[in-house]
Amino acid sequence: MAFKTLTDYNQERYGGLFRLVNNNDFADVIFMYRRIEDVLIADTHYIKSADYSGYVHCCGRGCPACGKGLKVQNKLFIPLYNIQAGEIQFFDRNTRFENQLVTDVFQKFPNPSDYVFRITRKGEANDINTTYTIQAVGNNTVMSYDSICQKFNASFPAYYSNICRDVSPAELSSMLNASGESTSENYTMPDYQVTPRVSSSVVPPVVTPIESAPTFVDVPAAEIPEAAISDAEPVPTLDSEEVDF
Repeated sequence: MAFKTLTDYNQERYGGLFRLVNNNDFADVIFMYRRIEDVLIADTHYIKSADYSGYVHCCGRGCPACGKGLKVQNKLFIPLYNIQAGEIQFFDRNTRFENQLVTDVFQKFPNPSDYVFRITRKGEANDINTTYTIQAVGNNTVMSYDSICQKFNASFPAYYSNICRDVSPAELSSMLNASGESTSENYTMPDYQVTPRVSSSVVPPVVTPIESAPTFVDVPAAEIPEAAISDAEPVPTLDSEEVDF
């Protein structure tokens, strides 16, 4: 597997997704909605397989992903034209974002595609409490809804397949089996056992500290009585095999 540039890696991982990474990052967009009835919500699973990593529609009753314990995620994929990026992207939100979409967009602008909106991130990178503000900043003189669809050969709702695939139960089962997809609920491990440390067979000698060292007086050898020399105990020698270094 070869190295990839950060740009290429992010394009493969996040390509087609609308992302604002840092606090106060913003982008000007055109919502690909002409009426509130265009807003679609989906029950999805996120899977990883050899051929595809991303969202798929839940198959409902008998869904292989549900059978493996994969969580159903209720998603609101908001299609928008990112003016700065020059492409159609999807803003990946959960269904709680629906209220803000209705309040900030549809209640004031029944046909959002006629306007340019600025979406601003409020929250540092990876902050789970991040919120977004949506504010209209002007009439859409950039590109009409039909012109955007024509430029990217896009039609809705078919274009949603770029963010969430519709697969049959058999296809989904094959994808999951190939990937070995599992969840923490299905994956178990043995309890960790503490193994006692095995002590060394050689016990190091115990050294008793000397509280006060004796005082030695340098006495010439000639002044030492022979009796004292003959009565002295021999100096023990240290056997190197008894010491473990």
